[in-house]
Amino acid sequence: MSATAPNASNQKMLMLDKKVYIEQIEEFRTLHFGLQDRLIQEFRSLYDLYFDLSEEHLARILNHPKLLSMIVTLARDRKTHKLISIDMITVYHFVLLENDNRPENQYITGHGILVVDENYRMNGLIEVMSEVSEDLIFKLYPKANKIAYGFIVSPYTYNYVMKRSSLTIPGENIDPKVQKLFEKMAETVPIPSKRIGDDPFVMSVFPPVKTDFDFLHQNIDKLPMHMKYYAKKTGLIPGVGILTVQVNYMLEGNTAGLPAGDYIKERKKYKGEIRYIQGKPTFDKPIPKI
Repeated sequence: MSATAPNASNQKMLMLDKKVYIEQIEEFRTLHFGLQDRLIQEFRSLYDLYFDLSEEHLARILNHPKLLSMIVTLARDRKTHKLISIDMITVYHFVLLENDNRPENQYITGHGILVVDENYRMNGLIEVMSEVSEDLIFKLYPKANKIAYGFIVSPYTYNYVMKRSSLTIPGENIDPKVQKLFEKMAETVPIPSKRIGDDPFVMSVFPPVKTDFDFLHQNIDKLPMHMKYYAKKTGLIPGVGILTVQVNYMLEGNTAGLPAGDYIKERKKYKGEIRYIQGKPTFDKPIPKI
């Protein structure tokens, strides 16, 4: 009997699983305060390489009163247990039509603040962290439409986001139905940024981001299409980014009027080790009425 050789993507995942393990926190706000403080100190040690985030600011993000859930996904080195990646997912809930509590009118939206140690970026860890965090949202809230929003402060990340979902804005063409979702979401979800000029998607982002775009400035003509769009919109100015809205999953009969189904072009189911700090995830958590 012959075995099929794993493809390059699967081989990368197998190699990654030998090096790291994943930890997941379903609801950070219910952790003991002592554990919260210890984790926040550890988070800052990695976030500080890329963001000007104080421990106080991290604590405010993790305990925002309007949150539906506060998911945290961590990756650690198997040998040293060193923290090498964090994805803090702020999960919010809104309805598109007033006084309509049907599942088709419920929208779950999340924003991830993801960092990966630069020594581990080429092993597919960015994709794994995104997929694992998103998979937990699907487990917690299976009976709701799902969109993601993000402050993109790197043309590389913008390129990845635009390719991942079959429907993401902004871009060369903006779907008016997604634009309407964005406008409704912006009324509900706290957005810690300041709009720049007339474009509603181009903003200065807080906290400031530590970036160096010298290489991109020197090779602007060679950049892929999406990266050129990002450069054109932001001028590659550090701290200026694009707020994106990515459609992930829509229920049949959703009130946005979008086709039902999964909008992610390729989902890579992570089969490695996940350690759930608070026990197995809750399935189908109740969504409060608005």
